[in-house]
Amino acid sequence: MTVAFGRLGRAFLLAAAVAAVLALAAYLVLDGTPRWVTAMVLGILAVVALVQGVVWTALQHRMFGSPAALRRVAESGHRRTAVVESVAGTSGRIGGEPIARVGLRIDGAVVERRVRVPFDYASVLRPGATLPVRVDPAGSRAMVVEWSRVR
Repeated sequence: MTVAFGRLGRAFLLAAAVAAVLALAAYLVLDGTPRWVTAMVLGILAVVALVQGVVWTALQHRMFGSPAALRRVAESGHRRTAVVESVAGTSGRIGGEPIARVGLRIDGAVVERRVRVPFDYASVLRPGATLPVRVDPAGSRAMVVEWSRVR
């Protein structure tokens, strides 16, 4: 399960909120030139952090799905066996581990997902291999590979 981008996005959004509050406080509390300079610098910092937060959060949702949906699927999703149809590398890495674009056949349907591949399992990920996965019973895109169950 990959929620790293979501965590990064939340951290930037929190930083944006803190910077905005500090900018307002600086504007209300300080006098003279330091007032508007400090408020402006903190305001710019808030906007930059807000943009970063939105970008990282959007990447999380686009590439891997909602962190809440991924947690829900990891805990109570339907267990299925997926057959690897295709594997393609990406230039992305999280914590040094590669992100692969994997085509999987699950219940007869082929889906393509980006999957964070732990180093210990990189050799397992090849066409024809089977992977234990959990899928969302509600039908969303959320899917979690259960690497601990890979043989």
